[in-house]
Amino acid sequence: MSRFLRTLAYTCLLASGGALLGSHSADAQSAGFKSAVGAPGHKLESTAAGEPSDTVRSPMPLVDPSVFEGTAAKAPGLPMDGAAGASNAPDASSPEAYGGSSAVYTTARVAVTSLGNSKNVKMTPVTSAPYRATGKIYARWGNDWYVCTASLVGKSVLITAAHCVFFYGEGANGWADEVQWIPANYSANRNKGPYGLYKAKDLIVPTPYVEGTDTCHPSAPGVVCNNDIAAIVLNKRKKKFAGNIVGWYGYGWNGYSYNNSEFLNNMNVVQVTQLGYPLAFDGGYQMQRTDSVGWFIKDGQLKGTQIGSAQTGGSSGGPWMANFGTVPDVNPNGASLGNQAAPNTVIGVTSYGSTQVGYNYQGASYFGTNKEYPKNNYGGYGAGNIGAVMEFTCKKYKKYC
Repeated sequence: MSRFLRTLAYTCLLASGGALLGSHSADAQSAGFKSAVGAPGHKLESTAAGEPSDTVRSPMPLVDPSVFEGTAAKAPGLPMDGAAGASNAPDASSPEAYGGSSAVYTTARVAVTSLGNSKNVKMTPVTSAPYRATGKIYARWGNDWYVCTASLVGKSVLITAAHCVFFYGEGANGWADEVQWIPANYSANRNKGPYGLYKAKDLIVPTPYVEGTDTCHPSAPGVVCNNDIAAIVLNKRKKKFAGNIVGWYGYGWNGYSYNNSEFLNNMNVVQVTQLGYPLAFDGGYQMQRTDSVGWFIKDGQLKGTQIGSAQTGGSSGGPWMANFGTVPDVNPNGASLGNQAAPNTVIGVTSYGSTQVGYNYQGASYFGTNKEYPKNNYGGYGAGNIGAVMEFTCKKYKKYC
């Protein structure tokens, strides 16, 4: 059975999550990270082994709807750990996140931030900022190609889902052999990317994900987990970093822009914009956007965020952003920008979906402190798993961040 298709076998799942092993102590040690460069018996290729065919597949793992229903039932009133925070993106001024009431929202100008090289309707507005910092991933294992989504959170650092570049729990044998990224993809022809094609220099994956020891839902091990996130370091193209051409997003942690809402049964919620390249829409070549209210879930030591979304396989690794859009000029005498309002802030990436077509529900690993990465500050890069992966990546590749 295919490594990815095996997730479809999780059809007899518990209606609610059981107890998860392990405990979280204040002085717990942080898990590490594994790098594809230097991995035993593995070489990350920088040249294509043939063109991907029309039979490219999605690595998105799927779970039975009962897993969503069980975790969502526990969402009301859940506390969130640690102080929320966000990194700075190049255009970090402020649209709204939430105000004095507990209602969450996003308000932004109906315009792009900067104009791209659009020539037709398919290229508009995807080639313009802020969309163009998101792109389509092609990942190869042997002769098999898979597709995902990833976004820039540094000059040459992508954030995506770990399952887009690594087979859960397979150690040295889990790495993708080659990874390519096309920002603002709109065509089936990889050579027609509006900003070219970038090749991976290195892949950074949490050690618990590599070793198969991550905290996961007991009925969906390796699928609904704490740390389905990864960083991809990109090689330069024509001596330039990708982010210097298309820009990059900030990222947040510990529930940045989430708010406990009395309007939604006292759940911790956040207004999410999801970008992705799902195979079931436009052949997987055109970027799709979903706007949804996301809610924080916690089941034992497992943390996550879930949203309603029609996106499918291929959207894996795509950014979930708070405050997405172009910042308006606001008269402070007549309006308030609200709280935790840094624009285009990635607070998660698409991790898993449902086995049931039309159920339209997706989940993400929570960006922030968890059992594996309990610290509130990793070298100034933020808290928890996202802070830790950025610290590891940026210390190893300082000029690329």
